[in-house]
Amino acid sequence: MGRTVKSEGLSRRGLLKWGAATASLRLLPPWAPACQVAAAALPGTSPATSPPKRGGTLTMARTATLQDFDPLRGGMAHYISQRGLYNSLLHYDAQLNPQPELAEQWSFSPDGRTLTLKVRDGVKFHTGRTLTSQDVKFSVEYGQRTQYSPMYQAYLMIKGVEAPDQNTVVLKFDKVNPGIFDLLDVLWVVDKETIGSVASKDAGTGPFRLDKYVPNERVEMAAFKDYWDKGKPYLDRLIIRQLPDADTLVLNLESGSVDCVFQPNFTDIARLQTGGKHIMDPGAPGGQINNIGINVKYGPLKDKRVRQAIAWSMDRARFCKTILQGLAEPTCLIWPRHSWAYFPDLEGKIGYDLNKAKALLREAGVEKGFEVEILTSSAESPSFGARAAILQADLKRIGINARISNVDAALYNSRVIKGDIQILIHEYGRANRDPGTTLTGAKAWYVEKDGAWTHFESEEWVRLRDEMQSTMDRDKRRAAARKIQEMALDECFTIVVSDSPKPWAYTTRVKGFTYDLNNAPFSGEIWLDT
Repeated sequence: MGRTVKSEGLSRRGLLKWGAATASLRLLPPWAPACQVAAAALPGTSPATSPPKRGGTLTMARTATLQDFDPLRGGMAHYISQRGLYNSLLHYDAQLNPQPELAEQWSFSPDGRTLTLKVRDGVKFHTGRTLTSQDVKFSVEYGQRTQYSPMYQAYLMIKGVEAPDQNTVVLKFDKVNPGIFDLLDVLWVVDKETIGSVASKDAGTGPFRLDKYVPNERVEMAAFKDYWDKGKPYLDRLIIRQLPDADTLVLNLESGSVDCVFQPNFTDIARLQTGGKHIMDPGAPGGQINNIGINVKYGPLKDKRVRQAIAWSMDRARFCKTILQGLAEPTCLIWPRHSWAYFPDLEGKIGYDLNKAKALLREAGVEKGFEVEILTSSAESPSFGARAAILQADLKRIGINARISNVDAALYNSRVIKGDIQILIHEYGRANRDPGTTLTGAKAWYVEKDGAWTHFESEEWVRLRDEMQSTMDRDKRRAAARKIQEMALDECFTIVVSDSPKPWAYTTRVKGFTYDLNNAPFSGEIWLDT
């Protein structure tokens, strides 16, 4: 066997907010040729200066609509409750080093194709049933058949899973898997006996159990008394409210009706920060990327020149300046600037040029324009509605008449999953993980057979994606990533716009506030300084 990683248990261990000035290192699997690779600044705050206090109720709020309590669902409405109700096998710390959670030890075989994990003793589901390796095996297999999971393709990289005894799980791969920790970080372990009831119940082992659910209004959680990480959570209760819009979020925060809000209006950030009563947190950098999805099998959009025209018509700089308040820079590239798969010489290969866009439409024979729908949801993300309006105005300048369908988050997500789109306002995640995971964990970059809403098909894309995921050789991976990036700029089935900051705002009495790469709070670590 290869080197074993072991922990004596959980601690504060760098579950800090991700500090923008922090230089960090990433630990790759112990069998990798190079164990540490320089990465960018990641999620943070300094450790608490006083011991955590116990008790109290924390009330969070967001605008997005919750569909159910299945942890495999993506989207901001689900991330906010995930780490309250569920545990993953392990998670990253602030330096992207894997830390034990439900798996307390792990080791790789010398060839890197087998990963053996030891499951922690004494873990109970919220039903009271004791967790075993069979539950982990079920959870892996559940992920492999749940196509709406953003990590669906990553689950499929596991070619076999065994549970030889109550506390041992063995994952098998047919090749080296450089992004396996990206999956394990969000490989939620679910109760096989209750996962079928997640419309109204949770199926987890997390620090909180679901106590009350009022659809489209609130989720109430109570501290789980039999939680395996003794002494956690610090809070008695956690409430997550759904509010109609970002303006209402801020009004409730300022009035004291809620303690913490996710994704307030960017225009409110500076004002809240200067008052001395609130803390503004920018969220995990590079975690979400603003993009436009194009259905490549719809009418004029079948011609890539038309899609390229749309890409050239989007005024990214105006969006970043007016809507994001300068908190992000425009880009046309898949990966953020801190990624090793970011290619500076390709930046600007697609920019804002209406004359170029009109010329492309003429070449495609649609210079007189056409009708098209832009699907968006302001409830899913506050900037979505504004981005749709900017795109609509930009398309009008090149003769394309777009109507905006600004729907509620539930309908938006339902249509996206079905691929029922023409032009889609969207943001994809996992860009701040391993670059290969971005392609297997962000559906914006899927192909048709994977369930892509863009309906894009390409054997070459799949070949290059697999090549990125089948070697630890950085030079080979980077070469494949560049070809993928060049293909994306040519095909324009997904059009990148900018980074998508995901800010938090909370009162100064909220302490120990930490989150993962998806901005999912580690709820068990939070306490109130009352």
